[in-house]
Amino acid sequence: MNIQQTEFLRFMKLLSDNDCLQHVVLIGSWTEYLYMEAKLLPGFEPNIRTLDVDFLIKNMRKPVPAKNLVSLAKADGYLIDKDVLSGTTKIFNGQGLEIEFLIQKVGAGIEHSINTNLGVTAQTLRHMNILLKNIIVLNYLGMEICVPTPEAYVLHKMVIHGQRGRKQEKDRLAIRRLWNHVNLSQLKYLYDNLTKKETVEVNRFMEDNGLIF
Repeated sequence: MNIQQTEFLRFMKLLSDNDCLQHVVLIGSWTEYLYMEAKLLPGFEPNIRTLDVDFLIKNMRKPVPAKNLVSLAKADGYLIDKDVLSGTTKIFNGQGLEIEFLIQKVGAGIEHSINTNLGVTAQTLRHMNILLKNIIVLNYLGMEICVPTPEAYVLHKMVIHGQRGRKQEKDRLAIRRLWNHVNLSQLKYLYDNLTKKETVEVNRFMEDNGLIF
């Protein structure tokens, strides 16, 4: 286990020990690491090239009573900062790990960030419902960790691909690595329940990359 993996698991344990883990969904590249470690997708090996760890908060009003994750992280030696543009909470460690929190943008979506009962300010983003509606729980090293199903994970990456800027190529490669391991029938089922705009984005990605269900 390398230093990045050790530090990732250290923060996961912080969440687990303080009853915060059940209120978040691990998303982003470290999800692929857990797919491998939990042997969810036989033969799949991710290429983790980021120190960023992203969590999707399930419900801004939970837990009750509220937690103060910022204080808990500070007590465990982490550094805390706020994003200059969005105001979202960022948690750092001394080895380059950067932890951020996201939440589903609803309604008019005027707010760029929202304060939550976990004690962190989360960035609001569209399309997170694709992940929230398709969650599985992986038992790893005694921790119950919520992650998106691989099919939802892939589909979400295709939907947001056009918005990812410099991260587009990394995401494209991740999708291609996962494609032969996911359940394409399940992927098609989720695709059939997308909005029209989301469907357009997926169709564009699949056509550009020669993918078919």
